[in-house]
Amino acid sequence: MSNDDAADDVVARRVLVPDLGDELTEVLRQVEELLLTLAAWEEEPDGPGPFVLPAPLAGRCALDALRRIQDILAPTQTPPEMLDHGAQVRPRLLGPDGRYEHMPLRAVTIAVADLDALAAAATVLGHTVATRPDTDLAEAIAAGTEAAAPTYGPAPGPRDIIERLARLHGLLDLAVSDDTRQLITVLDRAGTTDPVVLDHTTEAAYQRLADRMSVMWGGAAASRFLY
Repeated sequence: MSNDDAADDVVARRVLVPDLGDELTEVLRQVEELLLTLAAWEEEPDGPGPFVLPAPLAGRCALDALRRIQDILAPTQTPPEMLDHGAQVRPRLLGPDGRYEHMPLRAVTIAVADLDALAAAATVLGHTVATRPDTDLAEAIAAGTEAAAPTYGPAPGPRDIIERLARLHGLLDLAVSDDTRQLITVLDRAGTTDPVVLDHTTEAAYQRLADRMSVMWGGAAASRFLY
């Protein structure tokens, strides 16, 4: 079997996720609200006519994929209220000799098909907003964006949510490297052990991966020195 054939057989990937707290969960919520609105328009029996969504938005495909990913990611993100009450994020991730603490990374398993559905959804949504703003789909996207507005703070625009979806996918679908393999191995071996202490080799891997994640997320996706 060739390497290409082996790659085609992969149905799930081990992925490293930074613990970004409500920053990541809020993006998931906004995208869910947008996709929920599209599903409601598609399924509305009393609408003015058939509203046909393109793949992978049709039949709640992208929405279901997002919700499966939400279920996986939610336990990896520390709620802000825990930190507000002085709770420590566990397991902690420490630099060599325990001299400082990093923002934690969590190793999870995500279906490749779900990652592909998110990528395809971002492409369709982005293309519609950029090139077909007068269509019913663009109107539905605008309605979904309104539904996704936070209780406090500025409301996002359609392009904002679509960009966040694309960045979320990019964060979860970073190309596998020796750095990710090393860190996943360390975290898998450690299990629930607290703290997890990196050696100088895996510390260097963390620093390189932090750079890649931060570029993809558009912010400090993995802090070098948390405490």
